[in-house]
Amino acid sequence: MIKSVDLYNIINKFVRKSGFDIRRYPTQDQRVLLKYLHENNISNCFDVGANTGQFAHLLKSAGFTGKIYSFEPQTKAFEILKKNASGNSLWSVYNIGLSDADGTATIHISKNSVSSSMLPMSDFLAATAPETKYISSEEIKIRRLDSFVKEQHFNERLFLKIDAQGLESKILAGAENCFDTICALQLELSCVSLYNGEKLFDEMKVFVESKGFYLSSLESGFTDPKTGRLLQVDAIFLREL
Repeated sequence: MIKSVDLYNIINKFVRKSGFDIRRYPTQDQRVLLKYLHENNISNCFDVGANTGQFAHLLKSAGFTGKIYSFEPQTKAFEILKKNASGNSLWSVYNIGLSDADGTATIHISKNSVSSSMLPMSDFLAATAPETKYISSEEIKIRRLDSFVKEQHFNERLFLKIDAQGLESKILAGAENCFDTICALQLELSCVSLYNGEKLFDEMKVFVESKGFYLSSLESGFTDPKTGRLLQVDAIFLREL
Protein backbone atom coordinates (compact mmCIF):
# COMPACT_ATOMS: atom_id res chain seq x y z
CA MET A 1 0.00 0.00 0.00
CA ILE A 2 1.36 3.43 -0.95
CA LYS A 3 1.31 5.95 1.89
CA SER A 4 -0.05 9.41 1.12
CA VAL A 5 3.37 11.03 1.53
CA ASP A 6 4.88 8.50 -0.90
CA LEU A 7 2.14 9.17 -3.45
CA TYR A 8 2.75 12.91 -3.02
CA ASN A 9 6.45 12.42 -3.77
CA ILE A 10 5.77 10.18 -6.78
CA ILE A 11 3.37 12.68 -8.34
CA ASN A 12 5.72 15.56 -7.59
CA LYS A 13 8.59 13.78 -9.33
CA PHE A 14 6.70 13.76 -12.62
CA VAL A 15 5.30 17.30 -12.23
CA ARG A 16 8.82 18.70 -11.73
CA LYS A 17 9.68 17.56 -15.26
CA SER A 18 7.27 20.25 -16.46
CA GLY A 19 9.03 22.88 -14.41
CA PHE A 20 6.60 23.01 -11.49
CA ASP A 21 6.38 21.64 -7.99
CA ILE A 22 3.41 20.43 -5.95
CA ARG A 23 3.29 21.86 -2.44
CA ARG A 24 0.58 22.07 0.20
CA TYR A 25 -0.16 25.75 -0.45
CA PRO A 26 -1.29 27.95 1.05
CA THR A 27 -0.55 26.73 4.56
CA GLN A 28 -1.91 28.59 7.58
CA ASP A 29 1.40 30.45 7.92
CA GLN A 30 1.28 31.49 4.28
CA ARG A 31 -2.32 32.65 4.65
CA VAL A 32 -1.09 34.96 7.41
CA LEU A 33 1.58 36.26 5.04
CA LEU A 34 -0.92 36.87 2.23
CA LYS A 35 -3.25 38.66 4.66
CA TYR A 36 -0.34 40.82 5.84
CA LEU A 37 0.55 41.74 2.25
CA HIS A 38 -3.05 42.62 1.44
CA GLU A 39 -3.70 44.66 4.59
CA ASN A 40 -0.49 46.66 4.13
CA ASN A 41 -0.94 47.28 0.40
CA ILE A 42 2.20 45.38 -0.56
CA SER A 43 1.68 44.50 -4.19
CA ASN A 44 5.22 43.66 -5.31
CA CYS A 45 7.11 40.40 -4.83
CA PHE A 46 10.80 39.97 -5.67
CA ASP A 47 11.21 36.23 -6.32
CA VAL A 48 14.97 35.60 -6.01
CA GLY A 49 16.08 32.14 -7.08
CA ALA A 50 12.98 31.63 -9.19
CA ASN A 51 14.20 28.52 -11.05
CA THR A 52 11.35 27.85 -13.53
CA GLY A 53 8.69 29.85 -11.70
CA GLN A 54 7.43 27.41 -9.10
CA PHE A 55 7.07 29.97 -6.30
CA ALA A 56 5.49 32.62 -8.50
CA HIS A 57 2.96 30.08 -9.78
CA LEU A 58 2.04 29.06 -6.23
CA LEU A 59 1.84 32.65 -5.02
CA LYS A 60 -0.54 33.60 -7.83
CA SER A 61 -2.60 30.45 -7.28
CA ALA A 62 -2.96 31.40 -3.61
CA GLY A 63 -4.51 34.72 -4.55
CA PHE A 64 -1.63 37.19 -4.85
CA THR A 65 -2.62 39.68 -7.56
CA GLY A 66 0.37 42.01 -7.46
CA LYS A 67 3.50 42.29 -9.60
CA ILE A 68 6.14 39.56 -9.44
CA TYR A 69 9.78 40.13 -10.37
CA SER A 70 11.52 36.77 -10.82
CA PHE A 71 15.32 36.44 -10.89
CA GLU A 72 16.99 33.29 -12.23
CA PRO A 73 20.63 33.09 -13.40
CA GLN A 74 20.69 29.58 -14.94
CA THR A 75 20.21 29.68 -18.72
CA LYS A 76 18.13 26.52 -19.07
CA ALA A 77 15.93 27.21 -16.07
CA PHE A 78 15.47 30.81 -17.20
CA GLU A 79 14.25 29.76 -20.64
CA ILE A 80 11.48 27.74 -19.00
CA LEU A 81 10.77 30.58 -16.57
CA LYS A 82 10.48 33.02 -19.46
CA LYS A 83 8.05 30.73 -21.24
CA ASN A 84 5.95 30.26 -18.09
CA ALA A 85 5.73 34.03 -17.56
CA SER A 86 4.98 34.78 -21.20
CA GLY A 87 1.85 36.85 -21.72
CA ASN A 88 1.49 37.83 -18.05
CA SER A 89 1.97 41.59 -17.71
CA LEU A 90 2.25 41.27 -13.93
CA TRP A 91 5.18 38.84 -14.08
CA SER A 92 8.61 40.10 -15.14
CA VAL A 93 11.65 37.83 -15.39
CA TYR A 94 15.38 38.61 -15.28
CA ASN A 95 18.25 36.35 -16.28
CA ILE A 96 20.54 37.47 -13.45
CA GLY A 97 21.63 36.30 -10.03
CA LEU A 98 21.58 38.57 -7.00
CA SER A 99 24.52 38.82 -4.63
CA ASP A 100 26.69 41.40 -2.81
CA ALA A 101 28.45 42.70 -5.93
CA ASP A 102 27.84 43.74 -9.52
CA GLY A 103 29.69 41.68 -12.11
CA THR A 104 29.93 38.03 -13.04
CA ALA A 105 30.25 34.78 -11.11
CA THR A 106 30.26 31.03 -11.59
CA ILE A 107 27.21 29.01 -10.64
CA HIS A 108 27.50 25.25 -10.12
CA ILE A 109 24.63 23.45 -11.85
CA SER A 110 23.14 20.56 -9.91
CA LYS A 111 21.59 17.46 -11.37
CA ASN A 112 18.16 18.51 -10.12
CA SER A 113 18.63 22.20 -11.09
CA VAL A 114 16.95 23.60 -7.95
CA SER A 115 20.03 22.82 -5.81
CA SER A 116 22.39 24.82 -8.02
CA SER A 117 24.49 27.37 -6.16
CA MET A 118 27.37 29.79 -6.43
CA LEU A 119 28.76 28.15 -3.29
CA PRO A 120 30.58 24.80 -3.11
CA MET A 121 28.36 21.95 -1.94
CA SER A 122 29.18 20.41 1.43
CA ASP A 123 30.17 16.75 1.64
CA PHE A 124 27.18 16.25 3.93
CA LEU A 125 24.66 17.40 1.31
CA ALA A 126 26.32 15.39 -1.45
CA ALA A 127 26.09 12.24 0.68
CA THR A 128 22.56 12.92 1.96
CA ALA A 129 21.00 13.82 -1.39
CA PRO A 130 23.00 12.45 -4.36
CA GLU A 131 20.52 14.00 -6.81
CA THR A 132 21.88 17.43 -5.84
CA LYS A 133 25.42 16.76 -7.07
CA TYR A 134 26.98 19.28 -9.42
CA ILE A 135 27.23 18.22 -13.05
CA SER A 136 28.41 21.42 -14.76
CA SER A 137 29.03 25.13 -14.23
CA GLU A 138 28.04 28.35 -15.94
CA GLU A 139 29.23 31.95 -15.95
CA ILE A 140 26.38 34.26 -14.92
CA LYS A 141 25.67 37.94 -14.47
CA ILE A 142 25.16 39.06 -10.86
CA ARG A 143 23.78 42.30 -9.45
CA ARG A 144 23.21 43.86 -6.08
CA LEU A 145 19.53 44.35 -5.34
CA ASP A 146 20.43 47.95 -4.49
CA SER A 147 21.73 48.42 -8.04
CA PHE A 148 18.69 46.79 -9.63
CA VAL A 149 16.09 48.89 -7.80
CA LYS A 150 18.06 52.07 -8.53
CA GLU A 151 18.11 51.28 -12.24
CA GLN A 152 14.40 50.45 -12.20
CA HIS A 153 13.56 53.57 -10.14
CA PHE A 154 11.72 51.22 -7.81
CA ASN A 155 10.75 52.60 -4.38
CA GLU A 156 7.54 50.78 -3.47
CA ARG A 157 6.94 48.41 -0.57
CA LEU A 158 7.88 44.85 -1.41
CA PHE A 159 7.88 41.25 -0.29
CA LEU A 160 11.30 39.67 -0.81
CA LYS A 161 11.53 35.89 -1.19
CA ILE A 162 15.01 34.36 -1.40
CA ASP A 163 15.72 30.72 -2.21
CA ALA A 164 19.34 30.84 -3.31
CA GLN A 165 21.01 27.75 -1.87
CA GLY A 166 23.15 29.33 0.83
CA LEU A 167 23.60 32.76 -0.75
CA GLU A 168 20.87 34.46 1.29
CA SER A 169 23.30 36.45 3.46
CA LYS A 170 25.17 37.84 0.46
CA ILE A 171 21.95 38.82 -1.27
CA LEU A 172 20.79 40.70 1.82
CA ALA A 173 24.23 42.35 2.05
CA GLY A 174 23.61 43.66 -1.45
CA ALA A 175 20.21 45.01 -0.42
CA GLU A 176 21.34 47.33 2.38
CA ASN A 177 19.61 50.36 0.86
CA CYS A 178 16.38 48.45 0.28
CA PHE A 179 15.46 47.61 3.86
CA ASP A 180 13.25 50.68 4.17
CA THR A 181 10.99 49.25 1.46
CA ILE A 182 11.27 45.53 2.28
CA CYS A 183 8.31 44.76 4.54
CA ALA A 184 8.19 40.97 4.38
CA LEU A 185 10.91 38.35 3.90
CA GLN A 186 10.75 34.66 3.13
CA LEU A 187 14.12 32.94 3.37
CA GLU A 188 15.20 29.35 2.89
CA LEU A 189 17.64 28.84 5.78
CA SER A 190 19.83 25.89 6.65
CA CYS A 191 20.05 24.37 10.13
CA VAL A 192 23.27 22.53 9.22
CA SER A 193 25.88 23.46 6.63
CA LEU A 194 24.74 22.29 3.20
CA TYR A 195 26.85 24.74 1.20
CA ASN A 196 30.34 25.76 2.24
CA GLY A 197 30.38 29.35 3.43
CA GLU A 198 26.65 29.80 4.04
CA LYS A 199 25.36 31.42 7.23
CA LEU A 200 23.04 29.20 9.24
CA PHE A 201 19.60 29.82 10.72
CA ASP A 202 20.60 31.27 14.10
CA GLU A 203 22.99 33.86 12.65
CA MET A 204 20.56 34.83 9.89
CA LYS A 205 17.68 35.23 12.35
CA VAL A 206 19.74 37.63 14.49
CA PHE A 207 20.73 39.66 11.43
CA VAL A 208 17.21 39.95 10.03
CA GLU A 209 15.79 40.89 13.43
CA SER A 210 18.44 43.62 13.71
CA LYS A 211 16.85 45.15 10.60
CA GLY A 212 13.50 45.54 12.36
CA PHE A 213 11.79 42.27 11.43
CA TYR A 214 10.20 39.67 13.67
CA LEU A 215 9.98 35.95 12.98
CA SER A 216 6.40 35.26 11.97
CA SER A 217 6.54 31.56 11.12
CA LEU A 218 8.66 28.57 10.22
CA GLU A 219 7.83 25.80 7.79
CA SER A 220 9.75 22.55 7.63
CA GLY A 221 11.66 22.18 4.40
CA PHE A 222 14.40 19.71 3.47
CA THR A 223 14.94 16.80 5.87
CA ASP A 224 17.43 13.95 5.95
CA PRO A 225 15.56 11.06 4.26
CA LYS A 226 17.30 8.51 6.45
CA THR A 227 17.07 10.10 9.91
CA GLY A 228 14.30 12.67 9.52
CA ARG A 229 16.66 15.37 10.79
CA LEU A 230 15.55 18.88 9.85
CA LEU A 231 18.09 20.42 7.48
CA GLN A 232 16.33 23.49 6.06
CA VAL A 233 13.35 25.66 6.90
CA ASP A 234 11.37 28.36 5.13
CA ALA A 235 11.32 31.32 7.53
CA ILE A 236 8.88 34.19 7.14
CA PHE A 237 9.82 37.52 8.72
CA LEU A 238 7.50 40.51 8.89
CA ARG A 239 7.88 44.14 9.94
CA GLU A 240 5.54 46.12 12.17
CA LEU A 241 3.99 48.78 9.95
